[in-house]
Amino acid sequence: MCEKMVGNHNSGRKKDPLSDRKRLAKKTLYINQQKNLKGEWVDDTIFQWFKRIHGSLWQKQLRTWMRMDVTRVKQEKYWQCKCANTGIAGNYIPNKTPKCPTCKTWKNELAKLRYE
Repeated sequence: MCEKMVGNHNSGRKKDPLSDRKRLAKKTLYINQQKNLKGEWVDDTIFQWFKRIHGSLWQKQLRTWMRMDVTRVKQEKYWQCKCANTGIAGNYIPNKTPKCPTCKTWKNELAKLRYE
């Protein structure tokens, strides 16, 4: 026998039609805390200012900066080979490696001339 839960299941936050395609996972972010003059633990002043500046969108801003930083590092320190894009690293090879160990393609013609 299947028992149905009671209550209004339509209450709460309304879903965005685009939210069916993405899912957010909870991650822990540790913030330094200090004791104030009253002996209470308070968040670091930098984090307090960050939340004050960005308001309720501080998590969205943090995710945006993370995405921009990863994009920057990928452009500066990696190159893309012609392998299939699998795993966390995908088809990105470090700049120190001139030839892809999987598909044997070279980073560029200069690397090919230098190391062959």
